[in-house]
Order: sequence, then structure tokens, then C-alpha cells
Amino acid sequence: MANVAVITNAFVIKSLPTKPFHQYDVFQSEGNIDSPPPPKRQRLIHALQTIAYPNVFQPQAVYDGNKLLYASHIVPDGIYRVHGSNPNAPPGARGWYEIKISRTKGTEVVPSHVNQLMTQGSATTQTITATNLLQLLLSQAANLKYPNNTRAYFTPDGKRQIPGMAVELWRGFFQSVRPSIGRMLVNVDMTVAAMYLSGPLIDVAMAVLNVRDARKLALHNDRSEDFKKLEKYLKKRLITVQTNPRSVKTIRGLVPGPVGRYEFHRSGSGPVTTIGIYYEETYRITLRFPDMIGVLTSGKSAPFPVVIPLELCKLNPGQLYKKKLPPEATREVVSFAAVNPADRLRTIRQGAGGRPDQLRSPVQEYAENQFMLEAGMRVDLNALTVPGRLLNVPRLVYGPGDHGNTPKLITPRDGAWNVLHSRFYTPQSMMRWAVVNFDHRIPPPTVQRVITGITGCCRELGMTVGQVNCVRTGDMHNVKQTLADVIRELGGAKEVDIIIVLLPTRADDIRTLVKYTSDCELGVRTQCLREQNIQRANNQYWNNVALKLNARLGGVNALVDSPVLKELKSKPFMIMGYDVSHPSPGVNRPSVCSLVWSHDQHGAAYCATTRVQEPRKEITNDLKDMVVDAILMFGNKHRVAPASVYFYRDGVSEGEFAQVQNTEIEAIKGAFEEVWRKMKLPGPLPKLTFLVVGKRHHFSFFPPSPNDEVGDRTGNCRAGLVVDKGLANPQFPDFYLQSHAAIKGTSRSGHYTVLLDENFGGNLGKLQELSFALCHVYAKATRSVSIPAPVYYADLACARGKFHIDPVLNMDLDGSTTTDGKEEATLDLQRWKAVYQSINANIQGSMYFL
Repeated sequence: MANVAVITNAFVIKSLPTKPFHQYDVFQSEGNIDSPPPPKRQRLIHALQTIAYPNVFQPQAVYDGNKLLYASHIVPDGIYRVHGSNPNAPPGARGWYEIKISRTKGTEVVPSHVNQLMTQGSATTQTITATNLLQLLLSQAANLKYPNNTRAYFTPDGKRQIPGMAVELWRGFFQSVRPSIGRMLVNVDMTVAAMYLSGPLIDVAMAVLNVRDARKLALHNDRSEDFKKLEKYLKKRLITVQTNPRSVKTIRGLVPGPVGRYEFHRSGSGPVTTIGIYYEETYRITLRFPDMIGVLTSGKSAPFPVVIPLELCKLNPGQLYKKKLPPEATREVVSFAAVNPADRLRTIRQGAGGRPDQLRSPVQEYAENQFMLEAGMRVDLNALTVPGRLLNVPRLVYGPGDHGNTPKLITPRDGAWNVLHSRFYTPQSMMRWAVVNFDHRIPPPTVQRVITGITGCCRELGMTVGQVNCVRTGDMHNVKQTLADVIRELGGAKEVDIIIVLLPTRADDIRTLVKYTSDCELGVRTQCLREQNIQRANNQYWNNVALKLNARLGGVNALVDSPVLKELKSKPFMIMGYDVSHPSPGVNRPSVCSLVWSHDQHGAAYCATTRVQEPRKEITNDLKDMVVDAILMFGNKHRVAPASVYFYRDGVSEGEFAQVQNTEIEAIKGAFEEVWRKMKLPGPLPKLTFLVVGKRHHFSFFPPSPNDEVGDRTGNCRAGLVVDKGLANPQFPDFYLQSHAAIKGTSRSGHYTVLLDENFGGNLGKLQELSFALCHVYAKATRSVSIPAPVYYADLACARGKFHIDPVLNMDLDGSTTTDGKEEATLDLQRWKAVYQSINANIQGSMYFL
């Protein structure tokens, strides 16, 4: 273990604001028109302060984009009028807003309250509000200029469209105020966001439907799939119109074509005319595509519909795409987001270039940020250097070779290792197996190459593999019957080791049917392979398949030679991973929670159980029952109770730590008590260690120089870097562990927060070593991974939630159905629970989720 120093993307706040701030409620309304979207609210508040009432707002107040305003001086309560785009518009004209401002009751917001958080680690309403104020002072200037979300802003510089989608990727910067022991920090990082494709609405619509002929937009039936798809995409999007580019309008819906012959009354009650004639006479514009659909911009309460031809509209840039991107877009997003560490650090410090249109870092703006300067807030512009340590890299233990009984030890290099000439630690047999081909484009010779590749690599890694017992062409229209016939031919589900299923490259529906049928109904293991991967498969690919097969069949690919794991083995122990996955915004689906647990003496083999619960609810009511099931299974297998449990919790924000302590830790301890009482077990209850593992933080670590001992060949810090000083959370013990080596871009560490440690007594060194070791037992890879394997497994088990429901019920969990954000009010959770199937008992104890 070596002590090192590393640079991080954090900047120290040198001086906090000295002024107290007053908090105000703000409310916007315009008759019966809906409240404007957040970007427009920002513009209205800015116009209110700089154009309509500059004398009242001096200095300018900061606005949170929603309903709170903070001012360092008294702002008179009242109703203020401001126009959205033209301050010289007559009083009765459309576009005027009344903004009611009223001071909230309570004490002033004093920024120095964050001292209590830095020194005592106690989060109160005062400290949280003061921290939020610092965040607003930091980001207000950028939020006025760029599209933004809560803590990041984005620019179109270097944007890229995702192929086959009407979505584009923008780069930007994340910036967040973070408390540390004795000081406040600003965390600055590069980030990426998906945006709705901007530009001429005709081009956008063609991209949505993936067509190249504009005539395809002459949709005359509002019930057609293309019309509904297009309307779903465009509804609520902001546009500008060629005839009045200063006015921003909202798409309320679409109107079937031909829009050029759409009839309406002039001025709502005048003579009837058509849209084509109206634009010809009023604006001298002849519609090029009169047969196309039109855009509806008027609301339900408008006296008459306002319809605009598609060709006259442009979709405004910078509208965040908040829906879940499909799996096929992942590679494009990763490619766009990947930036090597040297370039990342340089861009964070200095921006992307010297031209005004290039991406500027917020660090470049801090010295001239008017909101910070007026408040007296100063930030050190030098990136922070923090102390760290390089943990000893554990060796991997594989099975003995052909000429001896001594296990083979492999030391990872740059976070990876090669299994050439190695054997699994506990190789399994695969004597009764089948291959089912659901892609008729895969010819018999390719199917035979699959069989040969799998057989050869599995045998080289020590598995006993018999001749394939059944090779069959599957019926895509009758997946269940095909699998049932194969199982019957092999002698029944309990006799089948595994079925290899060949699928088309894009076959999510077939895969869902295969997994539901095999996992829940028939109780057989399956391994799906995609046609695209099969065609370009090499020995490395078949090795990766063998890793999954051996683990699914109950084998252990490798063990980790770690002192802390040896220490754990002195008494029975369990390692658990827990995660909750949520549907995308606007998706009417329940959340899925999963618990995985180790059931061997090495912490290498795992089981899983999952449940569904209310949408977007992070804390589950089922955790106690899930832990009870896990401990009972462990006890039935080993005839002994665990003496210690190490629980890794994924997906919890810092604001939820207290709730987790009060509910989940108590639920786990309640499960211990229930099992001990139910089974009448003697002796003490298990000791519990509970860690939260965060993946979505924005701290990165960089070697001080390219040739520094802490760096690897990619320019990242080496796998095994741990940082527990300099960035420490004042409320809870925590550390950052960079456990893997990035293949591309900048490595991201895991952030571990210790909410309870009864096993090591708060010894962070032991927890760091254990966590690093568990990053090496991920059965699907011969690389260390970025978070412990049980956390990854819990995430995988959550992702398989859609395979627990019969697809014929049309209740899948893929997020295809959207609502207007009323999931909690409309979701029939009991119906979901009734159709959510458990894993078949035949494979319950296997790692089916790999």
C-alpha cells in the first residue's frame, strides 16, 4: 500500500457570502394560460429584474427556476407585470404575465450557517437552505445563458445526433456545492445530456419516423401509428414560427393533413378560409407541402384552434430529453461522453478552446460572476490536490492445471487478467444442453460454429461438456411451445443443464418471451446470443460466454486472494447487495427492488429475489421479508446461521441517508430477530455493516503528471486508488475507491458511505480492502469492475423485472407507455403484484440474472 497525491476536480470556496438573504415565494399566471415552462420562467424573472423593474431589484435576486427567489435586500411584496418577449406590447396584448412576489415567513437565510455543517456534520433546515443558496449563486449566471437542469448547463458546441433517433447529445458542465470537513467545495465536471433534435420541424419529424421522403408526413389519419408516434414525441415541445420568430409557442397536439386545406374562421368568427390561402394573402407565403400535418398551438380553453403548417416551424434547441434512451443508443452516448483524463482536467480548468462559441468552463466564469461578486463569494481557481493510497491488488485464484493440485494464482495488471491456460476454480458440467435458433438468417454452418466455440472454450476452462443433445430451429411465433418441446426431448426441466438461444440482433420481444418462459414458467437456464455478436465472434467472445455458463450452472470462476476475505471466513458470513430501479419520467410502471446475497464461504456465489413497488419510491416495505428469505436459504444450505452480514446498498441520495438509517437498517435487524425467534436459534444476532455505494457522483481523480507512479497507461489513476481525506463528508464516514481501469475515457470511482459498521468498528481500511476485493469477483468479466459485484448483481436483477411478467398481458416493464406524471394516482399496484411471477424453484438458487 503506497501513499500518493492526486488532483481532483474540486475547488475550495475561499470566502462565503457575508450578506443575509431574504426568501420570497414567486407565482406566475396569465389568465387561463398554463404556467410557463422552467426555461421561460427563468427568462421572465430575468426580464422582471433587468427590464421591467431594475430599480426594485438592485442588486439582482437569484431564482431557483421554480417558486423561490432570494434577495440580499428587501423586495416589496406585490404583483409585478412583465412581458415574455416585448416590453413595449400594449397592456391587453397576449404575453403579459403577472408575477406575485411575497416574502416567506421565518428567519433570514444566512450563508454562514454552512459552518455548522462543515464543523459539526449536522444537517438542519438552515444548513440545507444555506447550501442551496450557495448553489444558486454559483449557477445563476450560467442558467440564464444556457439550457440547464438542476446542477448542470449544456451548450450545442460539438453536438451529435444519435443515429436513427430524433435526439441529439450536448456537452456541458456540472457544478455542485459540497460540504467537506472544515471547508466548502465546488465540484466541477464535464457532463452530457440528451436533447430533443432541434431545427426545421419537417426534418425533426422525418427523423422521428426514420424516413427520408417528406411526403411520408402527409398523414391524414390521426389514428395511424406514425401520427400517434409523432404526436407523442412533439407534444409539449417549444417551437418558433417563421412569421414571428421572437414568439415561442408550445405544441399542444397535431392536426391531420392536408393542413393547407384546413378551414377556419378568420379572427375566430369571420369568413371561412383555408390555412393555405391565409398564409398566401397575409404573409405572401405559398406552402410547399400543403398535404402535410399541422401543429396545434392553442389550448383546450382557447376560443378557436390555432394550427400552423409544419414547414413554417422550428423546434427550439436545448429541450432536455428525459425519457430513457434505448439500449442501442448506449454505445453512441458512451462514445460521445468519453474524454481522456488529461483533456477532461484541462477542459474543467480552462474550457474547450479559445473561441467564444466553444465550451467555457464555469471555473473561467467565477472571477466575473456578478451574483457571486455581489454576495462576496470567492472560489479558488486552482484544482484541489488530495492525499490518497494505492491498495494492494489482490490475486485471483483459479483451479489447478493438468499436472497438479495447486491452484493457479493470477495478478491483475491495469485492472485486468487473462484466463489463457487457466481453469475455473469450481468448473461445472454441461452434459444435457440444447441450441435453439430463432433467427432463420443464421445458417446451419454458423450454428455449428457456435456449438464448436462454446464447447471448446468451456472445456479449456475445465468444464465437462457433453455433445449437444438437441439442435432446433425455433418458431418466433410460438416461443413457449418451442422451448417446451426441447425440454420434453431432453427429459424434463430438471434434467436440462442449459439451453443456448440464438436471437436476431434486434429481438427484444423474443428475448422477453424466452426469459419469462424459461425463468418463471419452465424453470430452465437459458443463455441468449445475438446474431450480430455470433457473426464476429472470436475466442475472447466464447471465453466470455463460458464465464456466464459456468456461473449460471453453479460454478465459481475464480476466488480472490485477499487478507480481509480470509478474516471473514473465520465465521459464517453473508454479503448482500440491494438496489431499486425506477421507471423513466412519465412512465406508468412500478419500481423494481432486488436483493442478492452470497451463499458460499467465499462471497463469490449469489442468489437473488425481486419485488415490485410504488413508482419512484426508493425505500421499500419488503426488505425485511427479503432478508428473512435470504438468511433462511443460507441456513438451510449450510445448517448454520451467519455471524456477520455486509450489506451494500445502491442508489441512495445523500438526502435519503437518514431515512435509510431509520427504515432499512431497522428492517434488516428486524429480519435477524424474526429468523432467530422463528428458528429458535441460540447465540447472538449477526453483526451488520451497511454501506451505501454511489455511482453517479462527479468527483474524478487525476495523476499529478503523465509519468507519475499513480497513473496507468491510459492516463488514469491506477485501479486500487482510495481517497478518504480532503473530500470527506462531515456527516458520515466515507471514501472514494477507484477499483477498475477505464478502457476508454476517464475512470469513475465508487463513493462509499458507511451508515453502520458493527463488524470492523469503523475501520475504513478493512472496508476499503473488502470492497476492492469484491470488485474482482464479478462473474461476467476478467476485469475488476467499478463497484462491488453484489451491487452489480442487484442492478442486473432489477433490470430483469420485465422478464417476470407474461408478455401476453401487455404489462412489460420496458417503459413504452407514458402518462402526464400521475403514475402514483393511476397505477394499480396490486394488479402488478398479482401478475409478477417468482423465479421457478428449479433455478431459484442459480445466478440466472447474469
